[in-house]
Amino acid sequence: MKTILLFSILLVGTTTLFAQDKYTLKIKTTQGHPMPNVDVTAVNGDISITKKTDNAGKVTFTFTEVGTYVLSYLEMKNFGTYEVKEGFRGTFSKTVTYDPKGVFAEKPRVDRSKIAFREVSPTHLKAGGEAVQVTVHIKDNSRAYLPHVDLTIVDCTNGIKYPSESNAAGKATFYLPANGNYEIDLGGVEALRVFKTNNNGGGRAEMVVFYEKTKVKEIAKGDTLIQRNITQTNGTTSHLLFTLTLLDFGGNKLEGEPVYLVAEDKSRVYEGETDGAGVCKFMLQKGTNYIMNLKYEEGVHYVDVTNKRGFGRESTTRRYRGSEAIVQMLADRRLNDKGFVINHQTTPIRKLGKPEGYINKTNTGYELDFASSGPVGTPTVVGNRLYTQQGYYSPNYYCLSAATGQYVWGVELGEAGISPVVHQSGVLLLNTESCTLYAIDAKTGELLWSKWLAGYLYTTPSADGYNVYVVYENGGENPLHPGEGRVLASFNIRTGATNWMSWLDNEAIACPVVAGNEVHVSSLSGRYYVFDKKTGERREASPSIKAVSSPTVTAEEIFITSSINGEERLVVLDRKTLKKKRVYRKKISPALITEQSGLQEKMNFNGGHPVVYKNEIVVLLEKERVSAFDARSEELLWQNDIATTNNQAPIIANGKVFVAGENGKIMSFDLRTGRETKIMDTKGIVDGQPVMRNGLIYVAAGGILKIIRSIKQFEWNQWNKDPSHNLLWED
Repeated sequence: MKTILLFSILLVGTTTLFAQDKYTLKIKTTQGHPMPNVDVTAVNGDISITKKTDNAGKVTFTFTEVGTYVLSYLEMKNFGTYEVKEGFRGTFSKTVTYDPKGVFAEKPRVDRSKIAFREVSPTHLKAGGEAVQVTVHIKDNSRAYLPHVDLTIVDCTNGIKYPSESNAAGKATFYLPANGNYEIDLGGVEALRVFKTNNNGGGRAEMVVFYEKTKVKEIAKGDTLIQRNITQTNGTTSHLLFTLTLLDFGGNKLEGEPVYLVAEDKSRVYEGETDGAGVCKFMLQKGTNYIMNLKYEEGVHYVDVTNKRGFGRESTTRRYRGSEAIVQMLADRRLNDKGFVINHQTTPIRKLGKPEGYINKTNTGYELDFASSGPVGTPTVVGNRLYTQQGYYSPNYYCLSAATGQYVWGVELGEAGISPVVHQSGVLLLNTESCTLYAIDAKTGELLWSKWLAGYLYTTPSADGYNVYVVYENGGENPLHPGEGRVLASFNIRTGATNWMSWLDNEAIACPVVAGNEVHVSSLSGRYYVFDKKTGERREASPSIKAVSSPTVTAEEIFITSSINGEERLVVLDRKTLKKKRVYRKKISPALITEQSGLQEKMNFNGGHPVVYKNEIVVLLEKERVSAFDARSEELLWQNDIATTNNQAPIIANGKVFVAGENGKIMSFDLRTGRETKIMDTKGIVDGQPVMRNGLIYVAAGGILKIIRSIKQFEWNQWNKDPSHNLLWED
């Protein structure tokens, strides 16, 4: 990007007791013209300042509060940061080019994984006179020339690398074929810059590449890196400076907390610890993204480093109960005479204001993009309200207008890793991966109650009009049956009062299923349980019924995917006796969940969950196809190939079966014939089940929630159909 940086910092009076920095931003078009009357916003925690650019395209902020300000304008969200330090004054100016059409956008890097390169001298073509002379100027952040720096120009088309080194003046000269596409590798970063030579042999070209070396001491323990005394105030060519501030729920700084940044490609783990100010810093190597974990909480934050360029830095503030507080809380847990924990602590939430620049209008509707926070998952639509998480690695949750996406209210939960949200009787019910069940008033966003249940919650809650049902690890075993350590609990939906608790041998597959006066649970070990909804009294099917999916329950029967002699089949149980009535003859290949599956995968799992339509047709998603069976004759009615993620369940509406494919395409199939129609292409990996209401389709793909107008009216308002999660159609 052709962005001009005018950079100067003046430190004045190091004994000053307050900060007062001036930050000037100039915005220009791709033609170099100033952009007046543009709102620019700077956010530092709860502080938000918005100013308009003047006729010269300039805006100046005076920052007096210590911290990192994140800047945004138009759709350019979080395009830059500026840190204000206590006891210092500074000035900073920057010019940016507004480039919505990508005129100056970096060209995509070439996949080099299958290219066999050979090295050629950069002066090999000098004598012929037909090459383009390319001079690369290497400068640091202060624009000083850097001598003796290794760099390589790469021709991926022809598999050639031209290695060189900057001379004493900080310059390196190459003679390259005309009309070629090239990438510059520098400082361990591939394709730091991409360029093309012109068509005229014998011509000349010059370019500046900025380079800053990473200066940090690292101690390696296997694949874990420990960094000490980070003094650099910005990122470098190869690394991003990431700063975490960790506070407890009362706003107090948390000292001595272990922090881990795990590379998404599993190549490395950074380990650190918060200091007396609750701060922990990392220099993160570019080329992959990172997921932040704490001692008792995983998936706290998502750091997008894959495509970062320049000398970037990023910071975030997160709330956390605190490791010592969690240890004490666990030590203080009380058990009743049946071995159940009865004193679950609460987890507070706090209100959030309107996020900046998250709505993007499209030709077919609008999109919601809250910045990089991981997959968004399945939203919930009730009436004229849309409820959605910011992303799996964020604790933020929002209520928006379903028609326009406009902000209604927002809350920050105590943890990230939000499950699909269940709406019942005006209450939003959700689990977080680590570790709380929340009940929130759907109208106001006020917390009704919360319960810290376990170190990890693997499932999604279910509900009827009065109660919520949830599975979790109790923290102790059943005194009568050692080995049973999980609990199915029933809580009052409005007050959180405990109705009953009953033992399970393992985690539930996805969620409990509520049917009439019963609650049905398939466990990860394959056991199948039925509980009385009022008393919690438990029945269990024969161990020979090895369940591998959630059930769908009709008036007289239970449809479930089961493993029989190592093969998966659709099985029908008698609802009264829990004995096998029928086993479908056709072998099926659904996705399976195991103890080794990831937490997010377990929480959203739907593999093999059968959908029963009027006791006539059973629809099932397998790994690579969707199938429909006659419910009575067990004959295959139709089958279509479509690869899906295992968080999907088939949606039935208006005589159609809707399936979101792994490739981002939403397809419909005629319920009775299987005739296929493409509804839309989301152009991204689908994060959760689509939701449909009032002629709008809501689907999360690639971390963005997309809302698309449809000429057809379909109704599917939340994850797994309704709060009971019983995929049964009776009318």
